[in-house]
Amino acid sequence: MSDEHEAALPVTRILVRAGGDPQRDASADAEAAGWRVVADATLYYQADLRARIGGAAVRPAELIAQAIAKDPQRALDWLEGDYAFVAWKQDSGETIAARDFTGKRPLFYATVPGGLLIASDVRALLADPTVNRSVDLARVAAVAAGLWAHGSATAYQGIHEVPAGSVLRWRPGGAVSITPHWKTPEHLEARRQPLDDAAAELRVLLDAAVRERLAQDGRTAVSLSGGWDSTAVYGTAKALGADVHGVSVSYPEGDPGREDEFIREVTAFWKTSPDFLDVDEIPLASDWNAEATVRPLPFAHAYEHWNRAIAARARASGASILLDGVGGDQLFQCGDIFLADLLRSGQWLEAVQQVRRPDHSHDWARLKTWGVDPLLPRWWRVRRARRQNRVFTEDYLERLPPRWFRHSFLREHQLLESERAARPLRRAQSAVLAEGQAYIEFAFFPRVFALLSGFVADAGLELRSPLLDQRLVRFALQRPWSDRVDGGETKNLLRRAMRGRLPDSVLAPRPHRTGTTNGYFLRRLRADAWPVARTQFSTLRLGELGIVDPHELERAWQHLLQHEDGELAARLFFTFATELWLRSHLP
Repeated sequence: MSDEHEAALPVTRILVRAGGDPQRDASADAEAAGWRVVADATLYYQADLRARIGGAAVRPAELIAQAIAKDPQRALDWLEGDYAFVAWKQDSGETIAARDFTGKRPLFYATVPGGLLIASDVRALLADPTVNRSVDLARVAAVAAGLWAHGSATAYQGIHEVPAGSVLRWRPGGAVSITPHWKTPEHLEARRQPLDDAAAELRVLLDAAVRERLAQDGRTAVSLSGGWDSTAVYGTAKALGADVHGVSVSYPEGDPGREDEFIREVTAFWKTSPDFLDVDEIPLASDWNAEATVRPLPFAHAYEHWNRAIAARARASGASILLDGVGGDQLFQCGDIFLADLLRSGQWLEAVQQVRRPDHSHDWARLKTWGVDPLLPRWWRVRRARRQNRVFTEDYLERLPPRWFRHSFLREHQLLESERAARPLRRAQSAVLAEGQAYIEFAFFPRVFALLSGFVADAGLELRSPLLDQRLVRFALQRPWSDRVDGGETKNLLRRAMRGRLPDSVLAPRPHRTGTTNGYFLRRLRADAWPVARTQFSTLRLGELGIVDPHELERAWQHLLQHEDGELAARLFFTFATELWLRSHLP
């Protein structure tokens, strides 16, 4: 690769701390056996990696270079961590670029007449005049609709994303090849088993995952809610003797997001107290138009300022690392789709018992929707959708554009077809495992993780997610359905593993779900976004481009002003954020 191409490689959105962290390299450069590596990487279990590659390096970029030098085909199997890197052979130009499966570190590429450009920030590629910066309206529409699959395409026709958990390979004169290098397990343990042994194994895995991610010197902060995921991370870190500071958001009494009392119980259990932020002091945006202008892509995070506030408070406490509980919902609970697995395997009596109500009646509609319907032949479900005059969906995980999107645009750009083509392939027979795979592998979620990591980095910290440790993920996804849900109780395995580390009152079943942020989001969307959105309908860029019907969009907003509808609110947010992006980037 030429020097010009090499100049585009370094990671641009990075955290550099005085003194450094032996686990972390940010835009670091290393070389081994002719392979040069530029990496933004935090590697865990480094002793295991050094044993595999026979090296003594400590810096992640050096370890990556040595792993590739030892075996370019198998090196990615040996890496565990949060990383994005580019490696190229200086004599031949052979290039390898990869991201870990969580996608916290973004990576984009563009093919140009002189070869290949790779960078962690779209803006670095747009700065090159040879990159095709024409806007891809179909991809913009997918973001505006809040769809999940997306694929590797971005809002710019000449720029693509290296998908999370994938590796790009390229040789000068050849085509770019992208293949997955990390896959979730494909089989689920089908039989119910006692929880105690599994809980003991989970605790060992969780101890290792948290220990690897703690700050090596000084304080670690935890973004702490009152649920069972972040509290498990917090309780584990405390049990390991770490200097841990819990940062939380306080919701007013009566708000569905309020978990203040649970949070206080958790911190009091460890003889500390929570560091609370007032949710009503956190806006959705400080300046909608200004923020859209600096956003390189239309995809926006609805809770950007919420997360920035957490990160700023954690940094003010003296922390350099922020841990979160992301991954708990994907790994330790499941929806009612487990009923389909029970019926498929002939466990009909168990399925009936699972839909039994407290009054001893049964929820037959629930059993039909989640147990029977998913097992019906595809042709029958297609015919039923036609009889009901609705668009056929492959399953409940497929998201359709909301009603304000024009059918003519969807047909012309084959948006539904391209979304289906970009969906991760279903490899598991188990519906429970397939759900867990989807919530990790859909492109939507790594894009969220990458934004979160960026918000935290802007505050001077690094975001780490112990529950998304590779070893822990593989273990948890393969556990039977009864570890996740049983008789209305959820996260049974995780709660059992946390006995003695969290108060019994916090681990106890709850009569209703807590910690939902819909109340805050709806209040803020109405107060912060609606005054801006209502001025746009007559000059809607999405309308001028034929993507959206402005009248239908306005009706949806009016409905939201009068009804509590979290799904509608989320879709309106994505459309609104995309409209603002278009106005600033496509005048």
